[in-house]
Amino acid sequence: MDEEIKISKDLDNQLEKEDSIQIEKALKDEPINSKDNRNLLILISVVVGIFVLSFGGVTLYGQMTGAPVIDIDELHTKNLNGDLKQEQGYIYEGYSFVYVDGLWWTEMKKGNTLLKIPLHFGPKEVNDTKVEGKLDNTQFNNGTEVYIAINPETFNQYYSLALSELNFNIVQGIERKPIAVCTKNDTICETDNRTILSCNNTEGKPVIELRYGEEQKITLNQTCILITGTDYGIVKAVDRLIWQWYGIIDN
Repeated sequence: MDEEIKISKDLDNQLEKEDSIQIEKALKDEPINSKDNRNLLILISVVVGIFVLSFGGVTLYGQMTGAPVIDIDELHTKNLNGDLKQEQGYIYEGYSFVYVDGLWWTEMKKGNTLLKIPLHFGPKEVNDTKVEGKLDNTQFNNGTEVYIAINPETFNQYYSLALSELNFNIVQGIERKPIAVCTKNDTICETDNRTILSCNNTEGKPVIELRYGEEQKITLNQTCILITGTDYGIVKAVDRLIWQWYGIIDN
């Protein structure tokens, strides 16, 4: 039994290391190669380390990237007092948003926990994202799992960044467990024995599909949320959905 516990801890530590590397690449907007694409598919299925950014905040970011540690709480205080320029911070629906190292940060209480949330785009920056259709909330919210449908042929810097931000926030945003699936058959998907699901075929399961190369938009259809966009447009669309999950942007 002791040996099993040791193996489990070693696996958790390795997964946390891989998650931290993925977070750092996403934060720095670095291109992700094909080997990392497969790792990203794996990591989306792993709950270990998913709260790293939310709880670690800027301190962890500084440790990983070597950037100076900035006191976010002090910036929020200045923002609430009106001492920051508009490009440095603003108040949205009662929440303070401050801009640090390319990320918009806010915080909120969830139970007894203070969540510190960083995304590339704040709520003011995602208002140009169209939202169409209707979700069957009863079916979509049924169960604890939600399937993240990925096109294995579409990976690039922006697509990977959008997936990273979605993955890091899905557990605390809607309290679900993300399961990585593929939208089509591919060697990577076959190797990992991934299920094939998309908004074209959800099999009645709750699915969030990221589709690159179309209008920046969120389309709701029964049990599927289709997120589309190009370059930073797809990241904006994902962030729009995430701020909605946190209740900062209305449906």
